[in-house]
Amino acid sequence: MVKKFLKIPLAIILGAALILSAVPAWAGQVDMKVQKEIEDSLVCQDNCGMILSSCENQTAEYMRKIIVDRLSRGQSKEQVMGYFVSIYGDKVLAAPPAKGFNITAWVTPFIVILAGGLLIYFVLDKWVLYAKLEKMDRESEEPKKHADLSEYEDRLEDELKKYR
Repeated sequence: MVKKFLKIPLAIILGAALILSAVPAWAGQVDMKVQKEIEDSLVCQDNCGMILSSCENQTAEYMRKIIVDRLSRGQSKEQVMGYFVSIYGDKVLAAPPAKGFNITAWVTPFIVILAGGLLIYFVLDKWVLYAKLEKMDRESEEPKKHADLSEYEDRLEDELKKYR
């Protein structure tokens, strides 16, 4: 009976020693700079939309524990980021990768705004130009009408004098 009670603690001690010996020497040493870079590159996934480094809810804490755990196991920043992308998709990234549709989604609004601004500029420029031209035509036609009439009146008088 005593032997049974000794076997359990002995098994626990041996199991703990085995687990501790399997953990590498670098385990537990996490580069805080890399951890911060990863947290700044990820978005919390509880729909708060905050960057992980500034979020303080349970989901953010859980994600931070995963980051620390994976870094302590010797994984690189890219591997940890890849892990989160494999679970949550690209929506977990604070800045989506510059490829495919992501480029289009980022560039298109700026192109549309630029094109709209140019369109408005050219339309307004044309309206203003046509308005100026019309005003010039009106101004130039009025004096010509009066000048033309007076010229013809003088000519008429001269012609009438010849034949009287």
